[in-house]
Amino acid sequence: MKIVVIENNHNFNKLICKYLNQILIDRNLEWDIVPFFNYNDELKNIIHDNEIKIYIIDIKLGGSYSGYDICREIRESAYDWDSILIISSIHNQKENFITLRLAIFTYLSKYYNFENNLKDTIVHAVNILEQRKFLRINKSCRISINDICYILKERNSKYCYIKTLDDHFRIRKSLKSLEADLKLRKVKGYLLVNDRNIKSTHRDKIIFENKIKIKID
Repeated sequence: MKIVVIENNHNFNKLICKYLNQILIDRNLEWDIVPFFNYNDELKNIIHDNEIKIYIIDIKLGGSYSGYDICREIRESAYDWDSILIISSIHNQKENFITLRLAIFTYLSKYYNFENNLKDTIVHAVNILEQRKFLRINKSCRISINDICYILKERNSKYCYIKTLDDHFRIRKSLKSLEADLKLRKVKGYLLVNDRNIKSTHRDKIIFENKIKIKID
């Protein structure tokens, strides 16, 4: 999973990433920290990649795209209401964000006990997302990671096939990125499995708790 830092002040951006690295090390968490100094195509792709994330967003980015605009794109354009949005600013604008109706998780003042407040906020946010553990398939569908049995890379395709305990889905993501995000076990170069739902393993097949089977070539 990712923590996306969007802060146009290079020194403060590095400082936030430094604090975050220490928080993740202390808690033995394997999250990616992705820093941005402004809105660009790479950030746009991350916003629309269907993954749940934690965002730390500076309200004034100094360009044509403000923190407000990014929050709206996450919620309204990408239709992502599961990611956690944390706003930072040098001004006391907490009440302004409450009225935006964009489900802002919290507001952090850059000049008031920032490091400790950031630590408390990130720990709380990570705990929430660790409990949720959902994979968003598209704008209107998400599935519990715990319900996944296996993920199979479709041949000659940019899609992966996901089999859950009681359904199946297709998602336009690489197997490599799904492995990194979901922490499922790779059995073959084309196959990930969720060990929690495996009933038995044989030389040529895996049987899951709901009795479905998958052959291993």
